[in-house]
Amino acid sequence: MKNRWLVLLLIIWSIGILFPYYFIHLFSLVYKTRFDWFFKSDVIHIIMHIFLYAVLAWLIAVVFSNKKILILSVIGILIALGVSILQEFIQLITLKSPVGLDDVLDTFVDVSGAVIGIIVFRWQWSRKEQDVK
Repeated sequence: MKNRWLVLLLIIWSIGILFPYYFIHLFSLVYKTRFDWFFKSDVIHIIMHIFLYAVLAWLIAVVFSNKKILILSVIGILIALGVSILQEFIQLITLKSPVGLDDVLDTFVDVSGAVIGIIVFRWQWSRKEQDVK
């Protein structure tokens, strides 16, 4: 039962990442104002991307935790990379903008976040194994 909830959470989290939130600004000036205010800082933008993809990779690792740890790490990072590229593609389509350096930077930051998520998972895993011994 626990695994079903984690899979559902993983799916919801992935959809949440893929949804082009900035697209909503076309329909709501209030939303646009709040969105622009919150994300006016590049630091906040980077922190949010790292957080989103760290949690994504951690959820992937937890859902597939029956795999070997090295394979699990690669799977988590590759899936996060795929989600990141898809998210950038959706953003490019909805904003009708060309690919730029910002998109490459976002993908790099996303993968960095995924690596952090895998590191946290591996740290938790090693602590759990030490508790068992």
